[in-house]
Amino acid sequence: MCGIVGYLGPRKASSVLLQGLRQLEYRGYDSSGISILTNKKIKIYKKEGKLANLIQEVPEKLNSPLGIGHTRWATHGGVSDTNAHPHISYKERVAIVHNGIIDNFTSLKEELIEKGISFSSDTDSEVLAHLIDYYLDEDPEVAVQKALDRIDGTYGVIALFKDYPDILIGARNGSPLILGVGDGESILASDASAFIGLSRQAIYLDDGDMIVVKAKEYKTLDRHYKEVFKQPETIDAQSTTISKEGFDHFLLKEIFEQPRSLSRAMGEGGRLQAEFGSAKLGGLNLDTRDFFDIENIHIIGMGTAYYAGMVGSQIIERLARIPTQVLDASELRFSNPIVKKNTLYLAISQSGETADTITAVKEIQNKGGRVLGIINVVGSTLARLTEGGVYTHGGQEVSVASTKAFTAQIMALTLLALLLGRKKDVPISYGKILVKALSDIPAKVQQILDQAHKIKQIAEKYSSASSFLFLARGLNYPIALEGALKLKEISYIHAEGFSSGGLKHGPLALVDEKTPSVFIVSEGETFEKSLSNMQEVKARKGKIIVITDSQDNRIKTLADDYFIVPQSEEVLMPLLNVIPLQLLSYYIANHLGRDVDQPRNLAKSVTTD
Repeated sequence: MCGIVGYLGPRKASSVLLQGLRQLEYRGYDSSGISILTNKKIKIYKKEGKLANLIQEVPEKLNSPLGIGHTRWATHGGVSDTNAHPHISYKERVAIVHNGIIDNFTSLKEELIEKGISFSSDTDSEVLAHLIDYYLDEDPEVAVQKALDRIDGTYGVIALFKDYPDILIGARNGSPLILGVGDGESILASDASAFIGLSRQAIYLDDGDMIVVKAKEYKTLDRHYKEVFKQPETIDAQSTTISKEGFDHFLLKEIFEQPRSLSRAMGEGGRLQAEFGSAKLGGLNLDTRDFFDIENIHIIGMGTAYYAGMVGSQIIERLARIPTQVLDASELRFSNPIVKKNTLYLAISQSGETADTITAVKEIQNKGGRVLGIINVVGSTLARLTEGGVYTHGGQEVSVASTKAFTAQIMALTLLALLLGRKKDVPISYGKILVKALSDIPAKVQQILDQAHKIKQIAEKYSSASSFLFLARGLNYPIALEGALKLKEISYIHAEGFSSGGLKHGPLALVDEKTPSVFIVSEGETFEKSLSNMQEVKARKGKIIVITDSQDNRIKTLADDYFIVPQSEEVLMPLLNVIPLQLLSYYIANHLGRDVDQPRNLAKSVTTD
């Protein structure tokens, strides 16, 4: 997701904007720029590449109390200085920064060209700058309204005006925009991270909202341009703190934070009810009767969140005996879903801003479905859209590739499964066993992290491979998919996850002595079958890496390398088995010199489709 920042106040705007963009770097971008209003003239500085390139271009003496900034992730038009934001209008009276996609930009561009307006970039966003300027013979507020009325698509946008040095105007539809309210200053941004050190009071805009900002006041309007009052909310200070804390990368830090983040996901133990062998989740907004009425559960997500949903679906079915499906949000939104009264929908998103998931949720709600969220970011769009849910409390995740958010999502789903199971088929005796086992998970994760050097040795041994296979059965199958995703995301090595049972149905053709196969094997009902699959790979001279909780000597004989994780209840093993895979991906990517925290072509939060 692109990052946007706007500032109006007593400070030097260029410094505030560059610092804000620096705090948003973690979301991924390919170019950046700022626009400053000085001496009734709009000045724009923008550069391809890292923010450091832009900082070198911005004059130190540049002094203005108002400006806008942007980090771009290319959609329309290639990566270049010209296509970077901000964009200035044809009469140079308006500059804008824009997140989102304007679906009808082609027809609007053709219309504006017929009016004699020329374009300097290949972006869809430039259309919006020209439209606002075209209507600017009237008040800026009206001009923005008229321009937005012509737009089909999504936007988080901020505009500044050459002839109005005391205002910024922002609007959102499908792309987040937040106002930070400071002491005599205002900061508009796509993420509260840009507010660090400036404000802990925020106004969250809803879809269709517009905001007119001055240094000491603001006015919010709804989609009908009627003025509405929005109460400022206090931002959690921890959610806006970004530091590597001595680690080489945010990704490694976040992997090592998982004992703590998993403990938070359990409410520091407050969500576990040892006496009853159950869990307490106060944000579900479901009464006792609602639990008994649930006939089906559908889990919605994308990417890593989708794989967390796959793990959760199996745990829910095992403990609660409720049929549970996992749905790809990008497919669901166009599928005309069949929504039934007694089906509960769970939408999973780390950021709470995932465009496909949000659109799918709206479609389900439009058909009368009940949707709860499994979300990390308080105040996010999905958190406000859903009717209740579970905050994962994983803490801010900076690296583009998700790690601690993934395990926190699985933990939240496990707590929900335990709660549902105890209201149905799980006896109190087994409930107490699970509560104790859940309580022990953070310490067991720490045991794995204490042996990270062993994974590093394995990673460096296989870092020259051009392809990896990840194989598992049952509850670990989604972990194989997630392991493959993590490796391809940050190392750029081709990797695929498969069900071990499907090995002979195609994937076996990929096995050779140059392609390592990573098996995730836990003690339980699929253990013997997994050993057979390993034999099949071994017979074809394939290299085998095993992640397991078993001490069975057959594994040690078959494996070229193996890592043993602590044992736990079978339904909880995914939480442990994924940790070595995260480390494996990190150490391979780091050994290859990849940009671990900001892998190419990827963004932290996908707010466009």
